[in-house]
Amino acid sequence: MKKILIVLPNDALGGAEQILKMLAEYHKKDRIDIFFFKRKMTNQWENTGNNENVTLKYFNVGSEYLGSICFLFEILFKSREKYTFVYTSHVFITGIIGLLIRLKLISKDYFVARESTLIFQRFKGFKLFLYKLMYKTGYASVDLLICQTVQMKMELLKALPWLENSTKIEVIPNPIDLELILLKSTANANDGIEKYGDYIVSAGRLIPEKGYDILIHAFYKVKQDYKSLKLVVLGEGKEKTSLINQINELGLEEDVFLIGFVENVYPYFRSAKLCAVSSRIEGFPNVLLQMMSQNKNVVSTKCAGGIDEIPGVCIAETDDVESLKEAILKSLNSQNCKVGSEFDIFLKERSIDNFIVKIEYFLNIHNQ
Repeated sequence: MKKILIVLPNDALGGAEQILKMLAEYHKKDRIDIFFFKRKMTNQWENTGNNENVTLKYFNVGSEYLGSICFLFEILFKSREKYTFVYTSHVFITGIIGLLIRLKLISKDYFVARESTLIFQRFKGFKLFLYKLMYKTGYASVDLLICQTVQMKMELLKALPWLENSTKIEVIPNPIDLELILLKSTANANDGIEKYGDYIVSAGRLIPEKGYDILIHAFYKVKQDYKSLKLVVLGEGKEKTSLINQINELGLEEDVFLIGFVENVYPYFRSAKLCAVSSRIEGFPNVLLQMMSQNKNVVSTKCAGGIDEIPGVCIAETDDVESLKEAILKSLNSQNCKVGSEFDIFLKERSIDNFIVKIEYFLNIHNQ
């Protein structure tokens, strides 16, 4: 039986965390230790933790930096079992784990890390300095560093050209769990969706990077042609007050609904007239794949590499109200008869099994 270590900053299921959870589900017949550097905030990992082979470990602190210290003490007093695979998906976590491997406090066969965002576009100042320190400190211990897109790999090597000499870096597109999506999409979880009538839906944290201010402004313009249309946004975040003020200024109080966190987004995606990703920047928006699994009318900005190559997705420029408005109108007016099958073919290529096959190929693992 393999021994697996997965380490995360917290238990909230953002895009990066969803990938790690898929890896945990894939390895469910193996022994798995899952560490969270913060106290328990959600129950979103409980179904994974119900497996007798899985141990969930939380540290009762509110900061991932304090959590890293707690993790160090945990490792110091733990027996030195060798992990078959170690998985991470956040730069800070990868740097810490890589350092502990260099210090021989963690023993492993393979350390697989994943880049979760475009660090050098998204951050600056002291936070970027800390991230650069993590690359220097721990990334030499990584056996395989996964970039989500070619653009992400190019951006990373442009900023850190030396990294290619110490770390194997490959592009593997994000996987999607179609079996889990099927279960959730068929669940009886409408939550009164019918009250919104015809609506556009978007989902994600309410942060500037997601571009909801752009989406709301574009929707205001779309409303000139589609009077009864509504906009439903799923998610919480620090920009909520600012977005509410924008909604009020545009007179959209009866038309735009910020309904907060929704555990099962799939019924909302399936019932919408259109699903929209309005992000300014992403590593790759997993929510786009989730939308494609439910709806043939999908609009996305070019917020990550490769999005404009997905067949059937209606593309808009980033940070551009007019371009997003035109893409939404084009999608609403189209008869996307073939798109459903194109989406199905595209998504089947992104199964978790194919993701693992590519990892093992790049690690030169054969029938182990």
